[in-house]
Amino acid sequence: MGRGKIEIKMIENTTNRQVTFSKRRGGLLKKAKELSILCSAEVALIIFSSTGKLHEWSSSSMKKVLERYQKSEQGLGLMDFQQQLLCEMKRITKENEGLQARLRHMRGEDINSLKLPELFQLEEELDNAATLVRRRKDHVLDNEKIKRKNKMRRVEEENIILHGMVDQYHGHLEEDNGEINFVFCQPLKRMTTFPGPLLRLQPNQPNLQDIGY
Repeated sequence: MGRGKIEIKMIENTTNRQVTFSKRRGGLLKKAKELSILCSAEVALIIFSSTGKLHEWSSSSMKKVLERYQKSEQGLGLMDFQQQLLCEMKRITKENEGLQARLRHMRGEDINSLKLPELFQLEEELDNAATLVRRRKDHVLDNEKIKRKNKMRRVEEENIILHGMVDQYHGHLEEDNGEINFVFCQPLKRMTTFPGPLLRLQPNQPNLQDIGY
């Protein structure tokens, strides 16, 4: 039975990936040398590892091989692409400089060099910006006023509820005091109103009655 097909995907383990990189790089360099010797080919090999380390090899001179590549059709295409990148970078840089200058003008800086039409345009833009800022400010203030009113209304409602609870508490307290006075004072009043004959002593001995008791 033959060996199973190995799936080609990135090795997750860093150590294993580094070991595999070293082995495969060595094999690639060996094949490049064999190709150069066996076929009398001019070969250049450039490799960057995952850590950014450069590995290169050439059968003659790396500079010579790259110059030869740039002169070829593929190299011309690469040079055109590089030129496009440079043009795009210049355009972005110029656009950024213009935006920076406009921002300074909006802050009132470096306006001495502006001509009259540019000053009119800047004034109009500032007026429009000020209008938008005022509208936003008024909107925020209105929202704050509404929030304040709602908060005050809630506080007033809570105060009314608390006053009602306090008044109700005082009413119950007065009723409780009245019941206490009734319980403790009524027996004392009854004791002081006992009829006189109930408190007189009646002697049982006849001689005590004759003496005058």
